Amino acid sequence: MDDSLARELADLSALQRLGSLNTEYLPQLSGDLRPAALVAVMDEIVLGARTVLVELGCGSSSVLLARLLQQRGFGHLLSIEHDERMAAFVASQLRREGLGSAARVVHAPLSRHPAALSRHGQWYAPQLVHDEVLGYVERFGLVDLLLVDGPGFGDSRYPALPVLSAVLAPGATVLADDADRPDEQAVLTRWSEEFGLEFRTAPRTSLAAATALA
Repeated sequence: MDDSLARELADLSALQRLGSLNTEYLPQLSGDLRPAALVAVMDEIVLGARTVLVELGCGSSSVLLARLLQQRGFGHLLSIEHDERMAAFVASQLRREGLGSAARVVHAPLSRHPAALSRHGQWYAPQLVHDEVLGYVERFGLVDLLLVDGPGFGDSRYPALPVLSAVLAPGATVLADDADRPDEQAVLTRWSEEFGLEFRTAPRTSLAAATALA
């Protein structure tokens, strides 16, 4: 079975598993996780008893994660998104469905960032992210699941760990989407070297996972 067919079958199987959460139509957005990747994230939330989630880059999949958290009755999600239209849609949908206690979206425009690999590299607005994440962990505790799914160009995702490693709980799970792309692979290699993480990539989900050191 070739890789593309295996991924299609994995996505079809994942869509069936997501059935109970598909309570209302959601559009397919450019920033969304593939169904198989989303199910893998949800499995980690449930099996790992993850309750303090941070997501970089949001979409309709963020609403599904919020539905899962509300269905379980505990857990919180903070999503950070640079695209204003995307952030507004997800925030509006969360309000419509009464999911505000489970998830929150922050619109953080891209700007030059000191942790970026290139001199003029961009990431989410530094002070805004600092303030939002600090307030979040003060309220709910250290982050036990970090999902990196944005920004989506070049090595732009690199600052995620330099910025957020200090708020990760011991044993937290770090998930990175699009791990089959060369730019993301280069970022994963640097994170592994600099933070002592051992990433494992699941080819059928394009998701890489590592456990933060205690």
